[in-house]
Formats: sequence, C-alpha cells, structure tokens
Amino acid sequence: MNVFDAHCDVLCKLWKEPERDFYKEDDFLQAGFPALVKGNVDIQVLACFVPTHVPYGRRFHTILEMIDIFYEKVASEQFRPIYTKADLDERVLKGEKGAILFVEGAHALEESLVQLRTWYRLGVRGMTLTWNHGNCVADGSGEPNPGGLTAFGRQVIEEMNRLGMIVDVSHLADPGFWDVMEISKAPVIASHSNARQICRHPRNLTDEQICALIAKDGVMGLTFVDFFTVEEKRTAWIDDLLRHLDHVCGLGGVDHVAFGSDFDGITNTFGDLSSSAAYSQLLEALLRRYKEAEVLKFVRGNWLRVFGNVLQ
Repeated sequence: MNVFDAHCDVLCKLWKEPERDFYKEDDFLQAGFPALVKGNVDIQVLACFVPTHVPYGRRFHTILEMIDIFYEKVASEQFRPIYTKADLDERVLKGEKGAILFVEGAHALEESLVQLRTWYRLGVRGMTLTWNHGNCVADGSGEPNPGGLTAFGRQVIEEMNRLGMIVDVSHLADPGFWDVMEISKAPVIASHSNARQICRHPRNLTDEQICALIAKDGVMGLTFVDFFTVEEKRTAWIDDLLRHLDHVCGLGGVDHVAFGSDFDGITNTFGDLSSSAAYSQLLEALLRRYKEAEVLKFVRGNWLRVFGNVLQ
C-alpha cells in the first residue's frame, strides 16, 4: 500500500542546514527521499515553516527561500510537484511520487493577500492558519485567552477558497476553528492533530470538532508527536496512536481520518515509528485491526478525496 502523508517539516530542516542532501541516506532527515522510498510514501505534503525568531519583514522572504530549496534541491523527475487535481490523479495513476507545498503559519503572510497569491503562483497549495501563537489571521492553540478569526483572517479564508488552496486548522485555537467551519465553503483539513478525548492537549481536536470536520467532508491527519498521543511522559508507540484512530472511527470518521506524521518537526519519535521508512510497521498494525479497504482509506484514500475536491 502506498502512503499519502499530509505534513512534514523537511524543508525547514534543509533551510537550517543547507549542506544536507534530500536524496542521500541521512538519519538527520526523518522524511528524506530514501526514507520516503522505504516507507512507500508516494504523496508527501511539505510544509514551509518560518521559525518564530525570524523577525517581521523577513518572514515572507524566508518562505521564498524554502520554496527555492524545494525547486532547487527537492523537486525532480522522481518527486514531482503537484499543483492541480489532474497532477494528483496522474501521480496516483502512474504510481509516481509527488510533493504538495504548504505554508505552516500565517505569521509568514505579513498581512498581505498579495503575498498569499504570490505563494499560490509559486506552487503553494495549502496553509496551516497558525502555529502555536496568534498572528494576523487568528490565534493559535498556545494562546491563553484565544480569539477567533480576525477580519483579515476571514478575507484569507475566502481567498483560499477562491484559489483552491487547502485550509488547514491544525494549531488553530478553538474559537478560530469554529469560525473556519462557518466561513469556509470548501472542505477543510487538520493535517496533524490527534483526539483530545484520548490525550488532553489543546493541539488536539475535541469530539465536537471531529464531528464538525466530518460533517464538512474534511479529514484529520493523526500525527506522530508523542505528547499529542499520550499524556504520560514516556515513549509513545503505534498502539497508542491506534487508540486515537479507534476513537475517531467510533465517531463515524472512517472516511475522515488519515495520517500527517510531522516528521522532521519531531524531536522525540515513537519507539517503533521513527521516520517515514517505518510506515510499513504502521501498515502491518493497521491490517491486524482493520479491513484492507479501510486501511486504504486511512493511508491515502481519504486524503486523495479531500485534496481532489479542493485543488483546481
């Protein structure tokens, strides 16, 4: 089974350490190309994340640097950019690998719809609206007294809908989540979030949020971050992640749950899932618990549906 993973931070790592080679074996890169090959990851979303120490006025340019790294060092005949639904369908039909560019956090937008449209023209096809902190669009899940979408944030959602960009609510504080559910005309995703009922962390989704995402024909990507998976300070394992999957499916989410690893954004990995290369172990565990048709939905089919419905 070939995998569609909806979130990794390998571009940020390559930006921080430009001497690294995406195509060479390197344990430093959890989602480098050799690991994607070993794990049968055919479609990978690559997030451009600007670290919080980058000052206002430099954030947009930093995104441009990461996009440049993508085209100069990552995109190739082996790993083609995906811009449209037709591109996505072609990669799947031919069994080829493809990459979809996202931006993680509208703090890099610097309050400009012109910059959003510029990203789109350079190949970006989705945006996680916040990181943990507040920005010009909304408050992140780390804010102590969060508000919802700003007036500019509402414009951003409308423009992303018009362009055919994926709206990603991972990291978004609860009030902003509900504003997005109300405003977005297109299905939305939570690219890398787990179930708050299982692990009480504000980055995870409540049952009410999961049901709202299902009602909007969206998808949530279960993520491999240990402290979003287990509340105890210990090593997390695939079985811990599957508790989240079982819970979402119990809410009627079989067609609305998938995976967004957050590889290369993770410091402490699962004991049995340390890079994209280990996806085969996750697949084996899934096939022991679920029907093959359901596993196909989890590892790629649900993402293919929602991305196909939004990309133009």
